[in-house]
Amino acid sequence: MKQSKSALWLSAVLAGLMFSCKVSLPAEHDGKAAYNDLLTHGGDSAAVAARYIGMDHTVNFRDLGGLKTKDGKTVRKGFIYRSDNLSKLEPGDFGAFNALRIATVYDLRTDHEIEGKEDRLPTNVRYRHTPVVQDSAGEIKGLKKRVLNGDITEQQAREMTAKFYSDAVTVNIGAVKDILKQITTSEEPVLYHCSAGKDRTGIISALILSILNVDRQLIVDDFMASNYYRRARAEKTLGKAKLGRVIKPKLNMDAIEILSTVDESFIQATFSAIDSTYGGIEPFIQNELGIDPTARRVLLGRLTE
Repeated sequence: MKQSKSALWLSAVLAGLMFSCKVSLPAEHDGKAAYNDLLTHGGDSAAVAARYIGMDHTVNFRDLGGLKTKDGKTVRKGFIYRSDNLSKLEPGDFGAFNALRIATVYDLRTDHEIEGKEDRLPTNVRYRHTPVVQDSAGEIKGLKKRVLNGDITEQQAREMTAKFYSDAVTVNIGAVKDILKQITTSEEPVLYHCSAGKDRTGIISALILSILNVDRQLIVDDFMASNYYRRARAEKTLGKAKLGRVIKPKLNMDAIEILSTVDESFIQATFSAIDSTYGGIEPFIQNELGIDPTARRVLLGRLTE
């Protein structure tokens, strides 16, 4: 059956719109260089590559293990995992999920973020809601609306995100300390996540790796690898945003990019806050996280090899 001229015209217009809305991330945020740095600095490239847990309904799902420590050991695999939210996990994924022996999932999101996007987990897995920040007014979830309305510039997005990262180890240190204790002292494999698996999850990962004596530059490389694993998701978000500018002309694409990716300056804001407020990572671990040398040796013995 032949299509009418109007139908053909409409198809061509829609195809043109979809093609024009394909967006590629710039090199600093596409993650390729970060992943190569991780392979170069992380030791065994095969072990680093094997850290990624591929499932159809998750993004940025990784084993925290596999990285070399400063004293020549390796962070033990199969004990601590990180991911994005698990609201799209399907029953067909449960077998692969359970094969990792994950006993507890720690959800770092706020109540507002969880609403309508609750984790879907096997019944044998314990769920713990352990938010990093308190957000009774729903400001984090409302940020998306502010960006769509063009209320946030690229510079504001950078400044807000950097402050979020520094506040994690100053304003919100109590919650972070509690979460770190639960994760690192668990006798069974655990997983933690936020919404996208890059910001709060990235901060917690950086702190755990610091406790386990991983070099700071390697920790930064690992943090930046989120851009590699989330590249397709970020490009899809930017594509939708580009199309959305038809009805939201004030939408700032650069701000969307900042909020859809990670930047080295963000995790450096966390480390800078630790260095300036507490005198460095070592006193921070001992005095603020409450991990004395004896307790740390126990953790290193259990979580490195």
